[in-house]
Amino acid sequence: FFFFFFFFFKQKTAYEIMPSLVGSEMCIRDRYMGIATQHDRYNAKALVNKGNCFFHKEEYDNAKEYYLEAIGVEANCIEAIFNLGLVNKRIGNYEEAIQAFDKLQTILPSNPEVIYQLASIYEMCGSNQQAIKWYNILVTRVPSDPSVLQKIGSLHYKEKDEIQALHFYQESYRYYPSNIDTLSWLGIYYAKSDLHEKAIQFFERAAMIQPNDVKWKLMVGTCYRKMNAYQQALKMYQDANAQYPDNVDCLKYLVMLCKELGLNYEAYAAQLKKLERGMELRSDSMGYADLEPGASRVPMQAPDYPAAGAGGERKR
Repeated sequence: FFFFFFFFFKQKTAYEIMPSLVGSEMCIRDRYMGIATQHDRYNAKALVNKGNCFFHKEEYDNAKEYYLEAIGVEANCIEAIFNLGLVNKRIGNYEEAIQAFDKLQTILPSNPEVIYQLASIYEMCGSNQQAIKWYNILVTRVPSDPSVLQKIGSLHYKEKDEIQALHFYQESYRYYPSNIDTLSWLGIYYAKSDLHEKAIQFFERAAMIQPNDVKWKLMVGTCYRKMNAYQQALKMYQDANAQYPDNVDCLKYLVMLCKELGLNYEAYAAQLKKLERGMELRSDSMGYADLEPGASRVPMQAPDYPAAGAGGERKR
């Protein structure tokens, strides 16, 4: 019987480790794995394979039992220890998962997959400083991995260390300048720091990558408005409106800017009122109109910057 244990590396130039215990061929062999383990309960590889079949079927308790049995047969069975860590991670037993990968770290001290798993589990636990420590160790092994650099930046930002966060997001951008989350973070960071000209570079690049997402054009327009480049801001909002005539935020920006410039804004205001009225009617028809006594619908004010996750092609 052949033992299958492999990693799938997802590469968008990024190094995101997605461990895969078994493939479809292995699951077809599930019956044969049962025969193997019945024939030889002291074969660690056969026990790990059987555990992998249960893991694939999401029978995690059974998978864990076989990995533990394999470790009982062969104390330093790397595959069994690694998969035991993974199954504990999957079911939320983070402490036991860390114990497994800590043990494996003593056997394979420079292995990027093991280091990644430790960092990832600490991140899932909310132990940001420990996660940063292990991701930094990982960076010494794979220094040009943009996804790891981005993770470190994100964790530093959660820890309110914006200087380090900026450094690692910039490094991530240097190696992979097409990641939308990195572009969004850097653009918003520079915009909030009143470095609007620099922010525009990132928002424009994001607009090239996601041309069907209106928010990037709106962000560029808002940066121009903050720079007092009103004609450029107006042109950006008008271009966005021509491409997305039913976008409420875009119309709010146009009404606001036209008022500031003393330009005629009635057509935009009428279009905005029509869209907002249509939204109210749709909400009412869905049963959303039962407001608290005395409550009223107040039109939203145009925000300074559209939310980075709003609208367009983004998921989450």
